[in-house]
Amino acid sequence: MQRETPEAADSTLILDGGWRSIEFQATVALAAMLTPLNSTMIAVGLPSIRSHFDVGVGEMTLLISVYLVAVAAMQPVSGRLGDAFGSIRMMMVGLVLLIAISAVSALATNLPMLILMRGLQGAATALVLPNGIAVLRKRTPSARLGTVLGMNGAALSIAAATGPVIGGALLLAGDWRLLFLVNVPLSVVAIAFLLRLSPDDGQGRSTLQIDLPSLGALVAVFASAVLIGSATRLENPAFLIVGGALLPLTMLAYWLRSRWGGSIVQFHFFRERNFRAAASSQGVTNLVMYSFLVSLPLYLVDLRGVSDQVVSLVLFSLMAAMITLSPIGGALTDRVGRRPLLLGGGAAIVAATATLTLLFDDPPLAAIIGPLVGVGIGLGISGAARSSAALEAWPRDVAGSVSGTFSMMRYAGAIIGAAIIAALLGPDPGEGAFRILTIVLAGAAVLNLIVSLEIRDRPKTAGDESLEARAPALERP
Repeated sequence: MQRETPEAADSTLILDGGWRSIEFQATVALAAMLTPLNSTMIAVGLPSIRSHFDVGVGEMTLLISVYLVAVAAMQPVSGRLGDAFGSIRMMMVGLVLLIAISAVSALATNLPMLILMRGLQGAATALVLPNGIAVLRKRTPSARLGTVLGMNGAALSIAAATGPVIGGALLLAGDWRLLFLVNVPLSVVAIAFLLRLSPDDGQGRSTLQIDLPSLGALVAVFASAVLIGSATRLENPAFLIVGGALLPLTMLAYWLRSRWGGSIVQFHFFRERNFRAAASSQGVTNLVMYSFLVSLPLYLVDLRGVSDQVVSLVLFSLMAAMITLSPIGGALTDRVGRRPLLLGGGAAIVAATATLTLLFDDPPLAAIIGPLVGVGIGLGISGAARSSAALEAWPRDVAGSVSGTFSMMRYAGAIIGAAIIAALLGPDPGEGAFRILTIVLAGAAVLNLIVSLEIRDRPKTAGDESLEARAPALERP
């Protein structure tokens, strides 16, 4: 056991909430927003891409799936790179790669090339998001961490919510290639602002350990789960069967590699109670949110005959509530502590999901929007408390690795949610299948509330230094 000291990080803390703090947060958010933006922006361009390359729906789903798998698997890698070479430096590396990859994507002459570039694009944006959160942890005192994370969470939600709108505007201005080329000026602006920040020094190349077989096994695990999730979109039971067979095999392969070789995921972080509970809660809550975002359009369009425009407004009610409440939840986290926000937010999600289990059999749209707003409120007020509990469970100098592992749980929840949807709904779902899905999601909401009870509040009188002193030391191989 080797003790990691926080003195170097402490010297660059943001000490107040003035203009310097706002400028810093805005700079980090600007760069981090490119990850969710690229995740949702391409959705509106899929028909145009499909028409251009004259391919089927199955090939189109790969553009979404490969990005999601790459982002999920690269989160722990990104965090380790940030700890070794500096989080701000790795954010800029990711943005430079995004510029090059996006430019090549716009020049793609065939779909396999575009799918490959889409996966590399996911890997590049994965270098940005966890390191952005890590540098917020490094530069922000614990007394203001909730506020800062709440604002950052709102920014990421805004990017995800506005992605389809921006994508639609770009398609009106040109063709699908603009969906990739837009990353070039956005990344250049983000890099220009990041260059204004003082860099954070990493621990050096000697501390970096990335086990490639373990990374390959992790990619296979996520890919197998995504294959199951694709079964619903493609209405092809074969995907469900193949994915269901591969998932336990790839999980076994990863377990064997981690036991007798190395692990890309630093499982020892989960020994700390707050991190374990917060990371588990992150996965479960994202499972609930993502499942609603994917399944409700299927229900409303296929069974209710609702237009795409109305579906977008229904789903935006969830995102709008989350965006509005995230900064408030962050500020309250710093004032009243984590547990009230976690338990209050968890209770709101339970109440909302339980209400939705009663609303099928042709309910009015207004009755669906109300519980969705409740889910958004619960996610908004609890998000910053959850993130701060996980990040503060370990010292600042491993903030990248902690953030990467924690962020991976977010994407793991989304991938598992898609797999559950495929397994429960199948190719031709009816009212009964959707009711069962909402019951499962209500159970997941209850599980989140139970897990949240495990998270302890930090002492309100403790300073950053005393908190760091009590944080567990990082085990070095």
